[in-house]
Amino acid sequence: MKQNLDSKDIEVLRARGISEKNFEEYYGILKSGYPFISLSANCAADKEIKRYSESESRELRNLYKNEDHLKVLKFVPASGAASRMFKDLFTALETGKYAENVNQFFSTLKDYAFAEELLKRAGLEQKETFSPEEKKKVLETMLLPKGMDYGALPKGIIKFHKYCDGHVRTAFEEHFHEAAMYAQKNNTCHLHFTVPVDNVELVNAHLQSLNKCLSREFNATFNVETSIQKANTDTPAIYEDSGEWVRINETEFLLRPAGHGALLENLNDLDGDIIFVKNIDNVVPDRLKPITVEYKELLAGMLLKAQKAVFKFLNAIDKDDFDKNECSAFVSEWFNYDISKLSLLEIKTLLNRPIRVCGMVKNEGEPGGGPFIVNDGDGISSLQIVEGAQIDSNDSTQANIAKTATHFNPVDLVVGIKDYRGEKFNLLDFRNNNTGMVVNKNYQGRNIRALELPGLWNGSMHFWNTIFVEVPIETFNPVKTVFDLTRDTHRG
Repeated sequence: MKQNLDSKDIEVLRARGISEKNFEEYYGILKSGYPFISLSANCAADKEIKRYSESESRELRNLYKNEDHLKVLKFVPASGAASRMFKDLFTALETGKYAENVNQFFSTLKDYAFAEELLKRAGLEQKETFSPEEKKKVLETMLLPKGMDYGALPKGIIKFHKYCDGHVRTAFEEHFHEAAMYAQKNNTCHLHFTVPVDNVELVNAHLQSLNKCLSREFNATFNVETSIQKANTDTPAIYEDSGEWVRINETEFLLRPAGHGALLENLNDLDGDIIFVKNIDNVVPDRLKPITVEYKELLAGMLLKAQKAVFKFLNAIDKDDFDKNECSAFVSEWFNYDISKLSLLEIKTLLNRPIRVCGMVKNEGEPGGGPFIVNDGDGISSLQIVEGAQIDSNDSTQANIAKTATHFNPVDLVVGIKDYRGEKFNLLDFRNNNTGMVVNKNYQGRNIRALELPGLWNGSMHFWNTIFVEVPIETFNPVKTVFDLTRDTHRG
């Protein structure tokens, strides 16, 4: 049964910039969920997922490196707190029971970049084994507000890597170093981080400190901006048993951040010719950066090559000098489109879209969405990144397509958000609003259904023109749990 909004509800929503119409639409979605994505096939290497020879890669990289007039920007979603990163340590602190991975944490504590500060604050020395009382002291000092408060800090401020000279770097600092290696044009780097609303001052102070030091080190200017997830993108929840809105009190709804899809608004506010998109936790020490730099330059070169061809076709349409056969061959190879039955206006509409070049790694068991050919209806198919939760696992055909996928999405994108006239697209016009997710959560002991907007690199980019490229697994080194920091790929 639909839950009606009264005048006070509407007033509260308007104060946050949320329309009554959108809010009421959310209710139907929360009750019935989003439709599943219809997969036509998975994407294959050397077909939908491109691979390049060394000489081809060099040519594409040089294309990017030689374009000094472009404004290049690095966009890093960093809005989430690190609480999930320390989930198992919180459990150990609350229960006093130490799982195998927690015991391993203590036995390898010396390998963590934050170990020296942690032990100093806890009043302890490094040792091979810790008593139960000392373990509790370490966890309290590390996770709680009276200590380092790592359980509530943004992940970007966590100390990730320790180098041979004793210097330690946060995830934020590693992104500065990485950007200086591939996103620097004319001695200038543009960086944009989305940050948690509760930690804006803390993050900005940290970024200003990094900017001051690293500008001297690289003899470059770092233009650093931050933004928060907009309040009008927050979404409601309903109780699973009653279907009623979840409220904090009589006049206030429970409104939750709507996942990384909410950051489409932040991306839409930016201005750049080439924008690199990479998650905050996917960074490596300097010794492993060269291969990341190589493939970032490759992806950027591909974007420029694709834009050059697309812009040529669009200008030719405007001048009535369009070669449909040439265009058909291009879009079939690069975007997997069949335009043989489309009118000139339909072709122009199809071409005049934002472009994304997405790195894809071979599937080695890591979680994440994957690259698929998707049926968009009316005989039209497109290349999409699809999450497992968006696939109907009860449909044997769909399940088999997903099961036989060879690659997955490491969130490694280079995007172009301007059209052939140099004007910015309104990215909200290219989002598929039917591709969000309804997730099950618990609130104050009751099961609730919450809503996530179409993902930033999923449904939010559904109607972009898409290119998939195979990148090495070495370019994907996320830190999802604190224990990942002891992998060899995170040792400085």
